[in-house]
Amino acid sequence: MTRIIKEIEISVPVEKVFNFVADYANATKYTEHLVRFEPTTEIKRGKGARFDMTGEILGIPFKSQLEVVDFVENRGWRLKPISGTQIEIQWLFRPTEKGTRVTYITKYRVPFGLMGTIIDGLIVRRVARKYTEKTLQKLKNLLEK
Repeated sequence: MTRIIKEIEISVPVEKVFNFVADYANATKYTEHLVRFEPTTEIKRGKGARFDMTGEILGIPFKSQLEVVDFVENRGWRLKPISGTQIEIQWLFRPTEKGTRVTYITKYRVPFGLMGTIIDGLIVRRVARKYTEKTLQKLKNLLEK
């Protein structure tokens, strides 16, 4: 699996950043590649919540069903794939003197075996890094208004 890790400092208290990101209704406002992110369970926040995610990278749509695991209030959580595109997302939040250090970790696997690995190395990884940077910058811009 390819792993991308990016961080950003946001000049807002950790509780506000955490609550904004933990609210699924905000996900498409700041996530660069995300088209749809909807709950599929009665639990909409915290461990056990499940979501259908639809996105697009390089004009290629993808779908995945994800479940929240390792949820710790004001610290972070991880979304693991249940079905569809193999993508794992982790959010970490740490208070700082200026606000909050946000870490966004994505792990994914491009399908198609060796061909997918080659495509990832040539194109997808670079685009995914840019999308991750844009996602964090959008989040910062929204919260620091």
